[in-house]
Amino acid sequence: MRKSVVRPLVAGALCVSALMTGAMADCIGGAETTTAVNMRSGAGTGYSVITTLAEGTAVIVEEDDGSGWYKVNYNGESGYMSAQYMSFAETMELSAEGWVDGTSVRMRAAAGTDSEVVRMTTDGESVEIIGVEGEWYKVVAGGETGYIRSDYVSLVEPDSAAATVTDGSLGSQIVAFAEQYLGVPYVWAGNYPNTGFDCSGFVCYVFRNFGYSLYRTTYDQYDYNGEYVAKEDLQVGDLVFFSSSSYAVGHVGIYIGDGEFIHASSGAGYVTISGLDESYYTRNYVGAKRIG
Repeated sequence: MRKSVVRPLVAGALCVSALMTGAMADCIGGAETTTAVNMRSGAGTGYSVITTLAEGTAVIVEEDDGSGWYKVNYNGESGYMSAQYMSFAETMELSAEGWVDGTSVRMRAAAGTDSEVVRMTTDGESVEIIGVEGEWYKVVAGGETGYIRSDYVSLVEPDSAAATVTDGSLGSQIVAFAEQYLGVPYVWAGNYPNTGFDCSGFVCYVFRNFGYSLYRTTYDQYDYNGEYVAKEDLQVGDLVFFSSSSYAVGHVGIYIGDGEFIHASSGAGYVTISGLDESYYTRNYVGAKRIG
């Protein structure tokens, strides 16, 4: 299931009043990163890193409590990012999935309570979110396009209870999905096709689209995600890890069968397919993990 991915549409001026008044809605606009920046589990550098977002990545801003940190939502997951590395925008385009949280919630023709009612929604109804305008989501529901206040929409979050990746056709589906992005540029801290991928960002993106929330860094993926698998037991969809140093795992890819894997390669400069029998990867192979 594809999770929310946001891209800026209109980089509106900084709306200080909206950010400082502590709006009750679940969204107050959006923000674009001005450099590569960590999204953390809490408002402070002492909290764990959920993911690292590349420069130019847009996120939904859910809250600003004046502490210098925004509570944000990226790909359906909430976290915190330092406001000093963000450029706020009140209006942006996005692609996300959600559901209506409330009875008889009105979907309106424009972002405002004085706007015409397009239709009445039902509690739990699925909506496709296609934009954000201040405290309102632009949505498609029941074949109609309109606006619903963000406090009446819950975003779909990653499902941690997914099946084992390599069960039957699922591994093949993951590989087919990953191969869509062959040629996407390598960008350090990149997490999404329109900004580029680094190796672990590519793996996170692919697996997130099948309901898995993996650790963001290569070494954490190797240490904490999945079960270790012997090289001779590799199956399609397994993660393969490499290290060119003696102290840290530094690269990851997805095994696609026939001794090959797909990965975001800094050497090639884009997402590509390589062979495990190539001398560099044979020499630096560390191990494999099976997710699930």
